[in-house]
Amino acid sequence: MPRKSVALRLSQSQNLLAGYAEASISESYQGRFIQDAIRRLENNKGLSKKQRDWLDNLIEEGVPTPKGDPIVIGKIDAAVSLWVNNVDRSWEANVLNDFKGRLNRGYNLSEKQTALLEKCLQRADDDATGANIFTPTAEQLEDLEALVKLYEGYAPQWRGERPAVAKAVRRVSNFLNDEGTIEVYHYDKLYKSMGSKLRKFNQPRFSQGALGWIAIYNGSTTEKLAATALTDVYITERGEIVNDWFCNGEVVTKPQDSVGKRR
Repeated sequence: MPRKSVALRLSQSQNLLAGYAEASISESYQGRFIQDAIRRLENNKGLSKKQRDWLDNLIEEGVPTPKGDPIVIGKIDAAVSLWVNNVDRSWEANVLNDFKGRLNRGYNLSEKQTALLEKCLQRADDDATGANIFTPTAEQLEDLEALVKLYEGYAPQWRGERPAVAKAVRRVSNFLNDEGTIEVYHYDKLYKSMGSKLRKFNQPRFSQGALGWIAIYNGSTTEKLAATALTDVYITERGEIVNDWFCNGEVVTKPQDSVGKRR
């Protein structure tokens, strides 16, 4: 094999890697070697003779002929193309690309992986036909508006441990601002995660005109004062369920759970 310049070998390696990526096999053993060789060549680091020979052999052989079922691979490619600019389907697209690479390298998918593959492909079909679009009722729309606000009342740790909820909140928030669509999954995710607080909001302890007791702390003593609710329940920017009250000559805002009922 004739000697190659560094520039030529680098260019050929980059083209080869692009082909590997197209076939979703860039993370194969050979693909990772090509990536490492490119990094070394770009940083003016030499390759050993053995490395050069293997790289040149891979370049000469080109992208391996895919071993996967062309019909399945075609469906995967179509789904990934459909989601190319859809950040809300990045996880599904990555899963399909991973399965494509496995199939093209001649590996069989497990029963669980096959089920996930079919689920992702069905999701792509439903996205294409609009079957995934969820149009909430007026009542469900009110629930979604409340749930997005209530989310702000949960502790940072709680929110940090639930990335799927955060993603659903973002998607619903965009929808409420007339940006994009949502699926029934997003409604169910928020309802199941924050349903207890939503029920407190939808079935409030106090409404406008209700009477209650508010505890006022004076040093070491606590005094309960009569109060009248000036508003129906609402949710603050901090996600608290509150009413405005007239108490002791002042208007105060109190979370519902901090106000006692007058019997």
